[in-house]
Amino acid sequence: MQRSVVILRNAGHGVNDVFWFVLPSMLPVILEQFDMRYGTAGGLLTAFLAIIAVFSFILGKLSDYYPRHLIMGAGFLIASVFLIAASLMGRLNAFVICLLVAGIGVGSYHPTVYAFIDETTERKKGAVYGMFELWGSLAIFIMFVLHGLLLKQLRWQTIIIVTSIPGLAMGLLYFSYSGRFRIITRQATANETHASDVNDTPLLLFFLFLMVLTFRFFGIMAVVNFTPTYLVREMGLEANIASYATGIYFLGGLIFTPILGKLCDIHSPFRILLLTTGLAFPLIFLMSLPHPLWLLPLYLFLIGVCYYGAGPAMNIIVMSMSGTLGKGEAFGYFMALIAVTFSFSPLLFGMLADRVGLRLSMRFFSLPLMLSAVSLAILIMIMKPGSKRGHAKHAPREGRVSPSVLNR
Repeated sequence: MQRSVVILRNAGHGVNDVFWFVLPSMLPVILEQFDMRYGTAGGLLTAFLAIIAVFSFILGKLSDYYPRHLIMGAGFLIASVFLIAASLMGRLNAFVICLLVAGIGVGSYHPTVYAFIDETTERKKGAVYGMFELWGSLAIFIMFVLHGLLLKQLRWQTIIIVTSIPGLAMGLLYFSYSGRFRIITRQATANETHASDVNDTPLLLFFLFLMVLTFRFFGIMAVVNFTPTYLVREMGLEANIASYATGIYFLGGLIFTPILGKLCDIHSPFRILLLTTGLAFPLIFLMSLPHPLWLLPLYLFLIGVCYYGAGPAMNIIVMSMSGTLGKGEAFGYFMALIAVTFSFSPLLFGMLADRVGLRLSMRFFSLPLMLSAVSLAILIMIMKPGSKRGHAKHAPREGRVSPSVLNR
């Protein structure tokens, strides 16, 4: 694959991930600006993520029929333009409308690029996904650090504009590199004619796996989205310091995602996902308890490892279990379900926090992670080798992980 396309693909992941987290990063000051309650703030996050969910599915499915790089490029331009427009709106209703339109663009990237990676990568998919996810965690870490530096000097509206500008450049680059993307896609299509990727994993198991992931994301994303607010309101940190601290989540992902990605090429990605899910539950619960301030970075770092480091394992499993679905469609379901979960968990978290406070809400939202780990363990037992449901009809192409990876 051409090196320039790989760099552009990975850099695009970083820019898109920043779009997912720019609103939570600015949430403490946006709360003050519009005099919002926690429940209203959660509803704002819910609406934004719900739009991402709907268009993740729609655009993921469309990417099986139209050039993926054009869908991604258009998404960057839409997201950037309307995030900038949102920052210029002085009224809450206009701000929300622009934010929701921006969500359409944000939803275009992940299902499309995951399918692109899968169809253009023949071997060591875990390592490739690991490096890809690293760029996302690196970008978010840099974003939180920069926001911490800028919050003392610039208005939040200006910070959103500055954060959105790279998306404009990325969208134009995806269009200008159109020829190179087409060459790589044609080469991948030609190679696939000589190999079979078909497996007979029932779609029911695929959707059961996605449901297991909803428990995981329901808990962890509510906590991540409200961490800056939690650190300001409960831990007494300044907004800029809270932004630095939240960046530690993604520092953990930055360091360990490539490692866990490479491990997915050696060990079962199911087990790696189970480990990172099972550990997240006690870590979040412990972080909500009174403790010395010096322990906070450790909890944030380890939760970041569990949150972001599981990305390569999930990506490999989704594609290995997708059955007869198109690549873009499979990841469209994956991202849509995640975004739906993302959208409702902050709303429910905010509503609960209005009644019982942020600390108790964090403890409550750690419980779905325990449920996810237990459900995943049960699903792994169902799919153990020996059951015809877990085997492919044809030998998978090198780099394709089938459910039989459980036998490693």
